[in-house]
Amino acid sequence: MAGAIQEVLEGNMGYRRASKAYSVPQTTLERKVKEARQKKLSSEAAAVKMLGRYKTNFSEAQEKEFVQHLIHLEERLFGITLSDLRTLAFELAEKNNIPHVFNTEKRMAGKDWLYGFLKRHPKLALRYPEKTTIARAKGFNRVAINAFFDLLDSLYSKYKFSPNDIYNADETGILTVANKPSKVLALRGKKQVGTLA
Repeated sequence: MAGAIQEVLEGNMGYRRASKAYSVPQTTLERKVKEARQKKLSSEAAAVKMLGRYKTNFSEAQEKEFVQHLIHLEERLFGITLSDLRTLAFELAEKNNIPHVFNTEKRMAGKDWLYGFLKRHPKLALRYPEKTTIARAKGFNRVAINAFFDLLDSLYSKYKFSPNDIYNADETGILTVANKPSKVLALRGKKQVGTLA
């Protein structure tokens, strides 16, 4: 389509010849060329296909950055719920003067925007996080892990444990933090999702 628009704008071809040469509908080509001339668009910009009369509030690059931010927050145990996401989208549009049709009374994006956003970014999924205490999150660091494995290595060397003397006794089924957390957005397929309690 961009090539056909370019040919017509430069005067190299007429509508009929360009539509046949580039295998595009002539009426669509005429409409796109008219739009390019009126709005002074490049052939590439005029050729962008819109599905219906609706368009996204944020650009593709902005949404990509938004998704990276959501994943970054979840990795640091600050997962975003769906209502948080809608509020964040409203604030992002307001602070950057991006035209939007979000609910200014509730100060949040609508559910239609939310479902469209999740559909455009299928790598995000709604997950129940495992509650993690601040003490546990702070204790899980390189120094503490190295100290644990140094101690484990010294015990292996001292007592010469055989494989049948080693047991896995983790806290499966034991709640370390009470009450169930809300679902948060996380990377689809991630094995474990956490949130600070």
